Amino acid sequence: MPKEVAEFLEEDRKRTQAQARQDKKHLSRSELETVLSSHVSARRPLERSGLWNLCLENLRKAVAELSAQEQELITLRYDGELSMEEIGRAFVISKMAASKRLKKLHEKLRSSVT
Repeated sequence: MPKEVAEFLEEDRKRTQAQARQDKKHLSRSELETVLSSHVSARRPLERSGLWNLCLENLRKAVAELSAQEQELITLRYDGELSMEEIGRAFVISKMAASKRLKKLHEKLRSSVT
């Protein structure tokens, strides 16, 4: 066997051994990615749930701070599932006015949640 080939093989053997020692100390990249992805995906539902709960709490507070008339408008639209026309009749306003009031309330509530 030529000397250059022997030296190459010896260097390759040393590199392989060094890599094996390093692999024993540390997770491989794919193992690390697997651990991280499972950890992150396991955590995400909790984060989403926590963020969702925080947004809901902020929304509840914002609704509580609305005037009685504004709260009634929200209640009629979402709890009562009334149309804009029905809401207009309840408030003795036009369908368009009911729609505009509801739009303003949405903007007001959205700004308090974000």
